[in-house]
Amino acid sequence: MSRASDLAAEVNKVLGADSVRLGSDPVWTVEVIPTGVLPIDVLLDGGVPRGRFMEFFGDSSTLKSYLGLTTIREAQQAGGIAAIVDTEHAYDPEWAKRLGVNNDELIVQQPPTMEDAVDVTEALIRQQVDVVVWDSVAASLPMTEQEKSEKEKHQPARLAAAMSRATRKLNAANSRTALIWINQTREKVGIVYGSPETTPGGRSLPFYASHRVALRKAGSLKQDVKSHDGYGGKTVKEVHGQKIRATLEKSRLTKPHRDVLFTFDYTSGAVDEARFMLSHGLELGLIERKGKMYYYEDETWSGVEAAVTGIRESQETQSALRLAFLGEGRPVK
Repeated sequence: MSRASDLAAEVNKVLGADSVRLGSDPVWTVEVIPTGVLPIDVLLDGGVPRGRFMEFFGDSSTLKSYLGLTTIREAQQAGGIAAIVDTEHAYDPEWAKRLGVNNDELIVQQPPTMEDAVDVTEALIRQQVDVVVWDSVAASLPMTEQEKSEKEKHQPARLAAAMSRATRKLNAANSRTALIWINQTREKVGIVYGSPETTPGGRSLPFYASHRVALRKAGSLKQDVKSHDGYGGKTVKEVHGQKIRATLEKSRLTKPHRDVLFTFDYTSGAVDEARFMLSHGLELGLIERKGKMYYYEDETWSGVEAAVTGIRESQETQSALRLAFLGEGRPVK
């Protein structure tokens, strides 16, 4: 036995079993829950980590809540239990069902105040629920704010103070739950130099989060459609999808300051993973391009759309590329 293990054994005799552990103890192994969205799983090195905080933040319509629901779906399909703290009071069971969530196995809370949400979340964490999605930080209502009249003197930073207490309390209780915080972006007033972007809730969540992923709009996908206004038809551009850029702003588990670009199709209600596989495969050198021709192992495609279609129609190619992107990765449980 090493000197460290001897010392740990002596400390545990005095303070109780497992008061201290060696760094090689399996208890420190970080397990992940996949989000079910390949570009985000690639960015996070496999998925959302258990026993830690994770923050998705960004503008409206950038798939923040979508990622929370798809992570719940993946956890449920693996036999886990999930919960949503719906501070926005916007949970839609039909949309969740469409994404593959089992509503009969989903715990939902719509808290009147943030303090109620923290109490329920702590209880769920202590019962080792697999994933909790808090949607959202910006919509959380501290009790002090609820009790104050609009005519009373404004007290700044109520949400930040409440979040500071909540993160300390929940972090101390958490040993296995993947806690996902959904947040929005705001702009600071009067900023001339540097980025004016900020997030509600103060600085405690960015400090405690193991991962912070910023989701930003990177363009729209449009197509020509016929429009009729009563005077005859005309061709107009209709948006049928959205390009999203996800940036890993912070990471304690993998390399930070990386990003991925992918598209979300409104018609299918899903991320176009085949198109991402093509672009990411080119970046990694797994797929070769010569002029208009694309080559992957024994596959050959002429043109971008043919390559995307070829990947989409071949489960074998998708499985091989997915394995190449994620590798062994962290344990998925």
